[in-house]
Amino acid sequence: MTPPNESTAGSAPNTSTQKRGGAAAHGAAAAGSAEVAPWWRSGVIGWTLDLFSSVKFGIWLLVLLFIYSSVGSAGIVYLDFDAGTWNIFNPENWAHDQIRQWRGLEMTEFEWFHWWPFDLMMILIAINIAVTTVRRIPFKPVNYGVWMIHTGILILIVGSFIYFGTKVEGDTPVARRRVVASYEEVAADGTKTMREVDFLASPGVRAVSGEGDDAVAFEVTTIDPDWELLTGDDKGKRAYSVTVAVTRGEKRYMRQLLVGYPQLTEDLIFTDDPQQPMKRSVKETGKPIFDETMAMRLDYEPQGHFYLRNELVKSWALYVRKPGEGAWVERPIEGLPLYNDYIGDRELVFQQPGDTLLPLDPLDVAVPATDPADPFPDVEFRVNGYLRYAEERSMFMEGPPTGPLNPYALLSVASDRGQREDYDLLARDPDRSVADGGVLRFATISDEAQFAQFMRQPSVVIRIPAKGIEIREEIRDVAAANPDAPFVEIKGTEEDGKAAYAYRVMNVRDNVPIGSASVSVAILEVRTPKGLFRRWVFSDPSLTRDVVQPDASDAHGAPKMQDDSIETLYEPGNGLALVMLVHGPGEERLRLISAIGPETSVFEVKEREAISLPAGITVGVKEFIPRAVLETRPIVVPREQRERDLMEMLSKALVSAPGSDARWIPFTRWVFEGPEYVLRRSPYSPRLLRLADGREVEVLFSRQRLPLRTDVALDEFVLTSHQGGFTGAMGTIRDYTSRVRFRDGGASGAWTEPVEVSVNAPIEHDGLWYFQAQWDPPEAAANERTRPSAGLNYTVLGVGNRNGVYTQLLGCVIAVAGMIYAFYVKPVIKRRRQEEVLAGLPRGDRRGSKEVTA
Repeated sequence: MTPPNESTAGSAPNTSTQKRGGAAAHGAAAAGSAEVAPWWRSGVIGWTLDLFSSVKFGIWLLVLLFIYSSVGSAGIVYLDFDAGTWNIFNPENWAHDQIRQWRGLEMTEFEWFHWWPFDLMMILIAINIAVTTVRRIPFKPVNYGVWMIHTGILILIVGSFIYFGTKVEGDTPVARRRVVASYEEVAADGTKTMREVDFLASPGVRAVSGEGDDAVAFEVTTIDPDWELLTGDDKGKRAYSVTVAVTRGEKRYMRQLLVGYPQLTEDLIFTDDPQQPMKRSVKETGKPIFDETMAMRLDYEPQGHFYLRNELVKSWALYVRKPGEGAWVERPIEGLPLYNDYIGDRELVFQQPGDTLLPLDPLDVAVPATDPADPFPDVEFRVNGYLRYAEERSMFMEGPPTGPLNPYALLSVASDRGQREDYDLLARDPDRSVADGGVLRFATISDEAQFAQFMRQPSVVIRIPAKGIEIREEIRDVAAANPDAPFVEIKGTEEDGKAAYAYRVMNVRDNVPIGSASVSVAILEVRTPKGLFRRWVFSDPSLTRDVVQPDASDAHGAPKMQDDSIETLYEPGNGLALVMLVHGPGEERLRLISAIGPETSVFEVKEREAISLPAGITVGVKEFIPRAVLETRPIVVPREQRERDLMEMLSKALVSAPGSDARWIPFTRWVFEGPEYVLRRSPYSPRLLRLADGREVEVLFSRQRLPLRTDVALDEFVLTSHQGGFTGAMGTIRDYTSRVRFRDGGASGAWTEPVEVSVNAPIEHDGLWYFQAQWDPPEAAANERTRPSAGLNYTVLGVGNRNGVYTQLLGCVIAVAGMIYAFYVKPVIKRRRQEEVLAGLPRGDRRGSKEVTA
């Protein structure tokens, strides 16, 4: 830390001066030995000063700091004795781990470098530098450099304590717009009430206002962030477009809203024209607004909080509210871990086969009310378990011996081409007892007569008494699996060269539950002289009935017979299954019926035993549970399968309240007041707990949040791409920019002019820094119930403070200036002093001094 020879800086030594000064120094030493040392140089104080001015002590502190920092940042590498061999040259025998993440520590990197051992080392190093500088380095011009370096380091340490001691950092999601709808509701007695409802402008968001016949339903159907204006003075410009579907009694229409152009708001109305099911209201009614009593607009969706990052400091929180209320109340959770799993009973979770069993290490973390507005101030919640990375999974488990019979089988089917598939089958569930469109089936029986039924194909018996016709046909093909399945013409019914009666089988369903019993049904499409209709032919003839509309989903309540000239009867069989697993009679007996090949085969089946079938197919029962119970628990994902980028997104806390069973509460990244405010790809899973006194409480597991000093709103999100435009690949994006506004002066204050926040250009406002952290990319519809999104509907801003940065910067500037002084100015000073000394010596002594100096 100190340039060489700084503590001995002064006149250049030479032989003459050493000789002349020798006697004087000896005399001074002799005189000094008779003096009494000052009080502060003896005893404990003197020992302490000597210790803190010791260079060795400083070096040891730096060594300890290096080890501490290395362990906290990079972790440790050690020989894994569980690998089965001690070969130190095999990389697979070495393991890497982070000590700070071990049980008992559970510290983030920030917490590790803010822990008391680190703070203590930094304080001791600062004292060592200060004392050593004052006691060992004279304050002379030649030593100004090292004084500046040491002063800069001390200031840097002080600035770092300020920075890390007051550091807060998190993120805040800011939606681009919300939809505000207002209308007048007229009650039966003529009373008029103004209603207003608002919801997030995001594809698929739904909201309902009012109840019963007065209910009005809204849904955001599409959003185009780059809608081109086709009319008016601003033709050719682009705007943010939101389309909302409205259902209000018998009125159904869609309204398009444009940001910045409220005068261009218009409705699209539904028509009976199949060629053009929707038309512009202005073309149909002459007015752009179809429902003039409904006012709608787009407003900012301001954000007033930011959520603390758990990667910085563990900031878990529980949010509670009464069911039906909007505002959540925060309860900080102190002492909850972050990296490891904690359970008190292995029955609380599922684990994958082969995964290391979790240690039993329960938690008991109290979560009391801390906010005066808490709706349950008398209730103390407790966290009894924590999972870092787990997904909710439903699995069938063995039920009690006296429980109801509910056969479950995990059937494995493999081919000789390497294909393999597992199927979960539940014998008494009509939907879960079949797989692959009915090719696989699982059934349970109580007597052998039922088993004989499964040995044959299902059949339909058709009688036309007027023509003396009775036929019985096996069902081999159904339209549900083959939409092109042809009609089967009934011979002997020809009229004008064409069969007057024909049918085709749409589908067959066996063991359909009706009340406490079950029946089987074949759904036929029948053509007779009276027309085309669909007939549900039950195994119980008294239930058979016709449905006129081919698209009807249920026959109950329909006219019983459309054409009684044709009689039908369904004889159940194997349900068109190629492979059928049959349970019973008896609790443990399993048999396999195979219709693959020229003949039907029957095999006795044992659990985990494979059976070879024709065509290279192998079938086996991997698991069988006669009295199965469906249980839902978190399944712990093994560490090697976890994605680091998901952070705490799949974390879960086991929360209990007095009088209620403990429930796993999934982590929610941001807290929303309701589903109508949830951002896309943002889980929102509140859970309901019932207290001992009958009260109910909604609970969310999330992060602590702090208020922003001013509300922030998203005016526009701009995606800048490389040449060629955004293709969907992240590599085509050059920059993300959020144009935001701040509301100064409180909730009623005015919005500032837009300012840009991008990845490499953060901004500061009212003491907080904002930077671009995440964006809303385009997304296809996940299923038929969701809507696609063009993206750009919200942004996520990182938020943090930077206290002490200027102090740190000042320390760095002073230290760098000291280095420049020590390595460039100091040599000049020393050289000039040597020249001055040499200039004052006799000519003969100059030569000797030069030789000594050399």
